[in-house]
Amino acid sequence: MKFVKPKPAEVFTIASTPEWPVMEFLTDGKGSHVWTWSLTWGTFKASGTATTPENRWDAKAVVMNLGGTLTVTAQAGQDKATVSVSVRGTNPTAIEATQYLATQQNSAGFEKILEHESKFKQFKPNGEPVKSFDNGFGMCQLTTPAPTFAQVWNWKMNIDAGLKLFEQKRVTAVTYLSQSKRTYTPEQLKYETVCRWNGGKYHEWDATAGAWVRMPNVLCDTQTGNIGWDMTKPENKDKTEAELRARDKGAYSAGPKQGANWRYYGVCYAERILG
Repeated sequence: MKFVKPKPAEVFTIASTPEWPVMEFLTDGKGSHVWTWSLTWGTFKASGTATTPENRWDAKAVVMNLGGTLTVTAQAGQDKATVSVSVRGTNPTAIEATQYLATQQNSAGFEKILEHESKFKQFKPNGEPVKSFDNGFGMCQLTTPAPTFAQVWNWKMNIDAGLKLFEQKRVTAVTYLSQSKRTYTPEQLKYETVCRWNGGKYHEWDATAGAWVRMPNVLCDTQTGNIGWDMTKPENKDKTEAELRARDKGAYSAGPKQGANWRYYGVCYAERILG
């Protein structure tokens, strides 16, 4: 027995909407078939079996929301055949992604994060999901908590998971800004939330002014994404951004070491994204 289709290593492509394609498997065997399948990509894996009364099976239902290398073994009586194919993704346009975001609650500012983190890209040019050096996956660069197989391959599910985390940051920002019954503006909430996506707080309370103000001790390197300096440190005090960058930029690529005079700031991240 052998497979009539698909061809070995054939590529099935997920549409940008996203919509999974029909994936028809057909053998030259007779009678009922048992289809044993496994789908793998990186550390992610799914598997199962299906039974049909004939020699034809569409894998779309079991592969839905997933991708990678799909291996299928068909068995009819004592006869067996195995074939492997690839399932690859297609990026949505920025318009498709922002239109989807617009249907979700409390998503203000999140489109800026997606543009900054991935330029709305879920997949690399070869159709495999984007993965960063620190295991951040997809459009939202989901890292912690680790994404599911489906969140890695379905860009809408990736956004949903990102928005859930973004909402947690927003709740934390609301709790922080409303402490002691203090008031804040929608703009302050947006900056505080986006800042906390990257880490740390954006505002501190100015008791004299009776208002929230931007963290006054942080000077940002405006040529980077989230690098800045604590200007209360003697090593940084009274120096300009240009002077500090000239001194430290050679160490940026290795990350801030213990005792470094610069570090990553959510304040700088928020200002880089939101302006």
